[in-house]
Amino acid sequence: MAQLIEITIGDTDFEFKVTDKEYNKFVDAMAKGQTVLPAYNLLSSTVKSEQHSKLKALMVNEDSQPKAKLVMDVMGILTDEFSSDLPTVVKLRRRSGTASTETASSNS
Repeated sequence: MAQLIEITIGDTDFEFKVTDKEYNKFVDAMAKGQTVLPAYNLLSSTVKSEQHSKLKALMVNEDSQPKAKLVMDVMGILTDEFSSDLPTVVKLRRRSGTASTETASSNS
């Protein structure tokens, strides 16, 4: 299911329709050490089609390279909004006193 996210850049409200599949592709690319281009690709592929050219004009420099700071700022907002419907990360379970003692004695 896609999530509609609205982000204002400058004086324009852009609408992004993001799916888990598209977001996962971005996360996988980041895990390989890439950041700006996958973020730009996600933003440009999920923005409302009639807003694509305006988004590109804002996010790409004269050499057709994504403006890293702007792209990552917008991606940060999108990530916060996209993951806002996820449950909070579960806390680590407390270990019993026995487990701590066993670990301490086995490391001696």
